[in-house]
Amino acid sequence: MLRPERVAFEGHLAPALPPVELPHTHSLAFTSPGGAEYRLLVAIPPEPAPAAGFPVLVLVDGDALFPTALSAARLQTGRPEVSGVGPAVILGVGYPGAAPFDAERRRQDLLPTDGGADRFLDLIAGEILTQVEKLAPIDRARLSLVGHSFGGLFVLHALFARPGLFRSHVAGSPSIWWDERAILATRTRFLNSPATAALPRLLITVGGEEQTCDERRDPQRAARLRMAQMVDNAAEMAEVLAASGRVDCEHIVFAGENHISVLPAVLSRAVAFALGGTQGKVSP
Repeated sequence: MLRPERVAFEGHLAPALPPVELPHTHSLAFTSPGGAEYRLLVAIPPEPAPAAGFPVLVLVDGDALFPTALSAARLQTGRPEVSGVGPAVILGVGYPGAAPFDAERRRQDLLPTDGGADRFLDLIAGEILTQVEKLAPIDRARLSLVGHSFGGLFVLHALFARPGLFRSHVAGSPSIWWDERAILATRTRFLNSPATAALPRLLITVGGEEQTCDERRDPQRAARLRMAQMVDNAAEMAEVLAASGRVDCEHIVFAGENHISVLPAVLSRAVAFALGGTQGKVSP
């Protein structure tokens, strides 16, 4: 919701405008059993729910990702004959405050350090989805998880550590470099474990400009990008998982996009991948 403001128009102050609201959308204050505060952004389709309930698209860093993902979902569900995307609950898990990203809270929740990522997965699968079920029936067999950067790393951890929890996974620009690529050990344990009944689906994306920049203009940033190896790490992860036969894996590089500008493209593709799987259809 946007705050009403007095707007100058042709030299005069116009009256305060009514707040702009997103229809069929709820903002819920939520406190975890451990006392951590969250903001849940939940969009419920106006259509009747399927017999099994609505599929759910779960977004971490919800304050940053929810509005764009919701817009993409509503545009695509508006033309199902083109997109193949049907109604779904869109859930953004965020934090109190005005910033799109809460740096400290997201590190606590999204990184595997000291079990943080596993506790956050338990919270999402348990109390948070239970709150959503009070608003609309959901199909827990059709849950999808979307994250970017540390959130993308969290998505990979969820796939490897809890392979049956989500049906589809979207890891945008995953921070595979973190902790000397510790996620690769988690991947090895996953690949050596018994296969799940249903083949999990994974989309790994990255911006084509995430690995290099002008060394003369910003040498420190160039050094960080060389260290992180975002493009190469994403490609290696996708190649290994696709070859394993354990994951239905797709990999997309968005040319010309950097670590931030890539977000709208990722979220639009995430909606199609998770809720429709109809990439490549073109409107007449």
